[in-house]
Amino acid sequence: MSFPAACCNTPPVKADYTPKGHKTTVGDMQCYFAGPADSKRAILVNYDIFGFHANVLQLCDILGDLGYRVALPDLLRNNPLTENDLGTPGVFEEFKNTRGSWQSIKPVYQEIIGQLRTGGASSVGLIGFCWGGHMVVSALTELDGLMGGAIVHPALIADGDLGKINAPLLVIPSKDEPDFQADFDSLKSKPFFSKCHMQRFDDMFHGFCGARGDWANEVQAKRANDAIALIVKFLAGVM
Repeated sequence: MSFPAACCNTPPVKADYTPKGHKTTVGDMQCYFAGPADSKRAILVNYDIFGFHANVLQLCDILGDLGYRVALPDLLRNNPLTENDLGTPGVFEEFKNTRGSWQSIKPVYQEIIGQLRTGGASSVGLIGFCWGGHMVVSALTELDGLMGGAIVHPALIADGDLGKINAPLLVIPSKDEPDFQADFDSLKSKPFFSKCHMQRFDDMFHGFCGARGDWANEVQAKRANDAIALIVKFLAGVM
């Protein structure tokens, strides 16, 4: 597959960023929307455990400018985890088993995806960061009609999870994630494997493309741009 023009023309990330999209209430939560409301191609983005952050909002706007309708629901309802939470025994364990579980998040995915389709989207893809990567893999396993998903420095991916998905997958691990190669290779038996791709960023840390990324740092910004280019190329190939 040739490199799409959109990948070459994707603008670089900025350290000081003002979001272009808008927030609106969906059910009992806020949802950030970017891109044309009448687009036939839509993306649901699952942020990391730190919630709304300028970096992920910027990613949404980049994809919106490329013509996608992008939805970023506030899945944690204005109550994200903090660095202090991660240092407190039991907090993350409780989070992943309660409000951060797929059982809790699945209805929101179904609602947002349903609204995107009602709004005219004929193809829907997913992007997930950190914990959101686990949500995306779960969605690609259980929900029908999705075109594919990208997971960036994903967390909570168990052995065998990738082999259960039913749509193409892009995997972007950092140096801090485990070796997913065997699990990724299990996808070779799937009819969509030719559209799957994995590229490790072993020079980067967990979170570099999300809330932990310092995009004022030239190296981190460049590698974030590289990751976004991979996402854009992947989406162009499946949607």
